[in-house]
Amino acid sequence: MSRATAFLLAAGFGSRLRPLTLARPKPLLPLCGLPMLDHVLAHVRQHGHTHVLVNAHHLWEQVAAWAEVNGVQLQVELPHILGTGGGLKAASDRLADRFVVVNGDILSDVDLTALLDAVPSGGAAMALRADPTLGARAPVEADEEGVVVRMREFAGTPGIGIEGTHFTGIHAADRDTLSDVPDGFGCIVRTAYTRRLPARVIRSILHDGRWIDIGTPADYLAANLAVLDGTLTTALPVWEHGTGTPGEVWVGSGATIEGTVRHSIIGARATVPAGASLTDCVVWDGATVPEGHHHKVVIFDNGILQVDQNG
Repeated sequence: MSRATAFLLAAGFGSRLRPLTLARPKPLLPLCGLPMLDHVLAHVRQHGHTHVLVNAHHLWEQVAAWAEVNGVQLQVELPHILGTGGGLKAASDRLADRFVVVNGDILSDVDLTALLDAVPSGGAAMALRADPTLGARAPVEADEEGVVVRMREFAGTPGIGIEGTHFTGIHAADRDTLSDVPDGFGCIVRTAYTRRLPARVIRSILHDGRWIDIGTPADYLAANLAVLDGTLTTALPVWEHGTGTPGEVWVGSGATIEGTVRHSIIGARATVPAGASLTDCVVWDGATVPEGHHHKVVIFDNGILQVDQNG
């Protein structure tokens, strides 16, 4: 088996997205009808990563089925979740000498090729992004040479960092860094990267393009509607996988629509009966919409979630 040059993180619980993540693992929630992992995998493969490894814990069987369909290697973490550090350490024998790490619930157009090229021997490279709010709340800063000198409150060196940036969650590393990660649960930033920070081998690239962390139901609904509107593009051509009109409706194959649909996404084999109307909604594949008017809801496998746009 070829060693993986890309590692996709898909083992988390997605607690803030419940009850959606009680039905499916967070990285498999549909975005314009297609699993988020499909969008992430398309991004990774744009940068030439044909050997990809995904980890799984919560509802792991669904991730396993996705991996088999998409030709991706699988690492199941049972009985306990291992975290970013522990998961990578457990996969070390299956990883290439240098590899990229991408979250399955973050959509971006980070230049993964430049990120991998920035990894020094025995070190890593973190994709940083300028954001006044996140940069103040969880600062990760690099100096003028791109060397990371501060990682939040738990690691820093005497170098002067450029303020206002945070870690995107997307990074690349030399496999040797995993020797500084203990077995079991752990965070690679708090272990290996913290230990190697003084040696100035944790570098960075500054990302000024697309980046969205889908953490809450409001984020999830907004991301879907942004893809529908074309204001958020991903590496996956969604209009090759469904019909409809950009900015109005996206419809998956086999869906039945007899009711009224405005500015919404209707998954494959979903049903919108004559007595139902939708505005600003997401309907998962195979779901049946109850009669009545629905506004800013997600209709999923086991029910309906009214989305609070303020939370």
